[in-house]
Amino acid sequence: MKSDNRPYLFPVDHLRAFAVVLVLVYHSIQLISQAADPATGWQPDRWLHTDNPVLALLLEGHTGVALFLVLSGFIFTTGTLDKDVAYWPFLRNRLLRVYPLYLTVLLVGAASTDAPFDLGTFLRALLPIANFGPVGIGGVWGAMFWAVGVELQFYVIFPLLLRLLQRSGPTALLRLIAALAVLRSLAWAVSPDQVDLTELTYFSLVGRLDQFLLGMLAGWWYLRGPRTRSAVLALVGGVVAVFGLALVANHETVFLSTSWWRVFWVDVEGLTWAAVIVGAVVLFRSRRGRVSTALAAVGERSYSAYLLHFVIITIVAAHEGWWVRVGGPVATALATGVLVVLPAVLLLSWLTYAAIERPFLAMRGQYVRPRPEA
Repeated sequence: MKSDNRPYLFPVDHLRAFAVVLVLVYHSIQLISQAADPATGWQPDRWLHTDNPVLALLLEGHTGVALFLVLSGFIFTTGTLDKDVAYWPFLRNRLLRVYPLYLTVLLVGAASTDAPFDLGTFLRALLPIANFGPVGIGGVWGAMFWAVGVELQFYVIFPLLLRLLQRSGPTALLRLIAALAVLRSLAWAVSPDQVDLTELTYFSLVGRLDQFLLGMLAGWWYLRGPRTRSAVLALVGGVVAVFGLALVANHETVFLSTSWWRVFWVDVEGLTWAAVIVGAVVLFRSRRGRVSTALAAVGERSYSAYLLHFVIITIVAAHEGWWVRVGGPVATALATGVLVVLPAVLLLSWLTYAAIERPFLAMRGQYVRPRPEA
């Protein structure tokens, strides 16, 4: 689906661009500050903290993944809520969208590593279950495979969730969100000292499905035509909440937290992004211009940028001469991420989109038809 054909998708492409840049800067700060100065830069067991809400959002840029997932639920729902979805053609379209580039990156990673080949590990990466434990293949090439696994698992069940929404309304999805939150809470209660909340809530569909569902609910609300005032409140409130949650996440080191309340964090995070999406789409869907078109093009290529940015950051982090030194390790990492990594990733994504993604996107077919009248 291209943004020119669906008016609501134009601001969604901007949000995709924002999400991938947020994740890119987040990883740039981590890897490059660590290389610049291991003593004061980021370390896996030593989180960087700040009282600046903008910098906090960048340090907690992993929330860009949540934005991507909420957007997925929103886009699919707004395009199919009043239609019947043919299950296998839908899955075929999703595989044509995701797998060509994914397989290319997987094979490059597998061919470029000197580790012994393990068929089980390769098959786990090949199938949409790469988020179950470390991928263990391809090194930095496979760093983003877990998110593709979560996305593909959602694709498998989306037509069923859509039918649930069509038949029973939003209450059915809200009940499902509540049930998942309770089950995650029970998983924590069974072994609070042993359960890995990062695996449970961040890397798995058990945690991330809530965010897809909140995106579906946002799509349902959008199709009911929220008034401009409601959209303004949603956007302003959502943006304020994004920065507020970034500060809380940074101060509490949510990513590494083992506290019970973390099982609900995915819901708070997802609800915040859902409000931003609906507000932005309602208020800015008709905006056009050169800058706006360029940002939408970045969003259209965000999958390539997301899947490959970790490779570019790793290369840049290993070459000190490419860094933009403007102060301490964090400032240097931030400047290098924006001025060096981002342009390189955008150029690469333009190439991979044109050479690998777009030819297969053209092979997609119809998978929806109008719903018969009740």
